[in-house]
Amino acid sequence: MFKAYVMIKRKPGTTLEEFITYYENKHAPLAVKMVPGLRRYVRHYLRNWENGTYRSDMEAPYDVVTEIWFDDRAAFDVGMAQLTSPETAAVIGADEEKVFDRQSITFLTVDDERETDPSEFI
Repeated sequence: MFKAYVMIKRKPGTTLEEFITYYENKHAPLAVKMVPGLRRYVRHYLRNWENGTYRSDMEAPYDVVTEIWFDDRAAFDVGMAQLTSPETAAVIGADEEKVFDRQSITFLTVDDERETDPSEFI
Protein backbone atom coordinates (compact mmCIF):
# COMPACT_ATOMS: atom_id res chain seq x y z
CA MET A 1 0.00 0.00 0.00
CA PHE A 2 1.05 3.56 -0.66
CA LYS A 3 -0.09 6.31 1.69
CA ALA A 4 -0.19 10.10 1.67
CA TYR A 5 -1.29 12.65 4.25
CA VAL A 6 -3.11 15.89 3.55
CA MET A 7 -3.25 18.51 6.32
CA ILE A 8 -5.92 21.18 6.08
CA LYS A 9 -7.03 24.21 8.11
CA ARG A 10 -10.60 25.43 7.92
CA LYS A 11 -11.44 28.78 6.38
CA PRO A 12 -11.51 31.68 8.89
CA GLY A 13 -15.02 32.23 10.19
CA THR A 14 -15.93 28.54 9.84
CA THR A 15 -16.44 26.58 13.06
CA LEU A 16 -14.79 23.21 13.46
CA GLU A 17 -18.22 21.56 13.53
CA GLU A 18 -19.26 23.29 10.28
CA PHE A 19 -15.96 22.21 8.73
CA ILE A 20 -16.41 18.57 9.80
CA THR A 21 -20.02 18.46 8.65
CA TYR A 22 -19.16 19.85 5.23
CA TYR A 23 -16.09 17.68 4.79
CA GLU A 24 -17.94 14.48 5.73
CA ASN A 25 -21.17 15.14 3.83
CA LYS A 26 -19.98 17.03 0.74
CA HIS A 27 -16.22 16.99 0.16
CA ALA A 28 -15.35 13.40 1.08
CA PRO A 29 -18.02 11.86 -1.19
CA LEU A 30 -16.93 14.18 -4.02
CA ALA A 31 -13.26 13.23 -3.60
CA VAL A 32 -14.07 9.51 -3.59
CA LYS A 33 -15.93 9.89 -6.89
CA MET A 34 -13.18 11.91 -8.54
CA VAL A 35 -9.96 10.16 -7.48
CA PRO A 36 -9.50 6.73 -9.06
CA GLY A 37 -7.70 3.98 -7.19
CA LEU A 38 -8.42 5.28 -3.70
CA ARG A 39 -8.43 2.31 -1.29
CA ARG A 40 -8.75 4.03 2.09
CA TYR A 41 -9.76 7.58 2.93
CA VAL A 42 -9.52 8.45 6.62
CA ARG A 43 -10.01 11.86 8.26
CA HIS A 44 -8.51 12.61 11.68
CA TYR A 45 -10.07 15.78 13.12
CA LEU A 46 -7.77 17.52 15.59
CA ARG A 47 -8.56 19.31 18.83
CA ASN A 48 -6.22 20.94 21.29
CA TRP A 49 -5.43 18.92 24.40
CA GLU A 50 -3.78 20.13 27.55
CA ASN A 51 -2.64 18.36 30.68
CA GLY A 52 -0.42 20.89 32.39
CA THR A 53 2.65 19.81 30.44
CA TYR A 54 1.41 20.37 26.90
CA ARG A 55 -0.06 23.73 26.04
CA SER A 56 -3.36 24.33 24.30
CA ASP A 57 -3.48 28.11 24.36
CA MET A 58 -2.77 28.48 20.66
CA GLU A 59 -4.80 27.32 17.71
CA ALA A 60 -3.54 24.21 15.96
CA PRO A 61 -2.06 24.80 12.50
CA TYR A 62 -4.42 22.20 11.00
CA ASP A 63 -7.95 20.98 11.73
CA VAL A 64 -7.70 17.66 9.95
CA VAL A 65 -5.08 15.17 8.91
CA THR A 66 -6.41 13.12 6.03
CA GLU A 67 -4.93 9.76 5.04
CA ILE A 68 -5.33 8.55 1.49
CA TRP A 69 -4.26 5.02 0.57
CA PHE A 70 -3.59 3.45 -2.81
CA ASP A 71 -2.48 -0.03 -3.83
CA ASP A 72 0.98 1.24 -4.82
CA ARG A 73 2.90 4.29 -6.04
CA ALA A 74 1.71 3.76 -9.61
CA ALA A 75 -1.96 3.84 -8.50
CA PHE A 76 -1.23 6.97 -6.46
CA ASP A 77 0.32 8.64 -9.52
CA VAL A 78 -2.78 7.82 -11.59
CA GLY A 79 -5.07 9.19 -8.87
CA MET A 80 -3.03 12.38 -8.52
CA ALA A 81 -2.91 12.88 -12.30
CA GLN A 82 -6.72 12.80 -12.30
CA LEU A 83 -6.98 15.03 -9.22
CA THR A 84 -4.72 17.66 -10.76
CA SER A 85 -6.22 17.54 -14.25
CA PRO A 86 -7.75 20.94 -15.11
CA GLU A 87 -11.33 19.65 -15.07
CA THR A 88 -11.10 17.79 -11.75
CA ALA A 89 -8.95 20.47 -10.10
CA ALA A 90 -11.58 23.09 -10.96
CA VAL A 91 -14.40 21.05 -9.38
CA ILE A 92 -12.41 20.07 -6.27
CA GLY A 93 -11.00 23.58 -5.90
CA ALA A 94 -14.45 25.17 -6.05
CA ASP A 95 -15.63 22.78 -3.36
CA GLU A 96 -12.58 23.41 -1.16
CA GLU A 97 -13.19 27.16 -1.34
CA LYS A 98 -16.38 26.70 0.66
CA VAL A 99 -14.72 25.69 3.96
CA PHE A 100 -10.99 25.05 3.44
CA ASP A 101 -8.21 27.58 3.87
CA ARG A 102 -6.70 26.50 0.56
CA GLN A 103 -3.37 28.19 1.36
CA SER A 104 -2.97 25.82 4.33
CA ILE A 105 -3.27 22.57 2.38
CA THR A 106 -0.11 20.52 2.83
CA PHE A 107 0.26 17.27 0.90
CA LEU A 108 2.88 14.70 1.99
CA THR A 109 3.65 11.18 0.87
CA VAL A 110 4.90 8.48 3.22
CA ASP A 111 8.17 6.99 2.07
CA ASP A 112 9.18 5.24 5.28
CA GLU A 113 6.82 4.09 8.03
CA ARG A 114 7.94 2.34 11.19
CA GLU A 115 5.93 0.99 14.07
CA THR A 116 6.98 0.16 17.61
CA ASP A 117 5.26 -2.63 19.48
CA PRO A 118 5.13 -1.33 23.08
CA SER A 119 4.87 -4.87 24.43
CA GLU A 120 8.48 -5.43 23.34
CA PHE A 121 9.61 -2.93 25.96
CA ILE A 122 7.42 -3.91 28.88
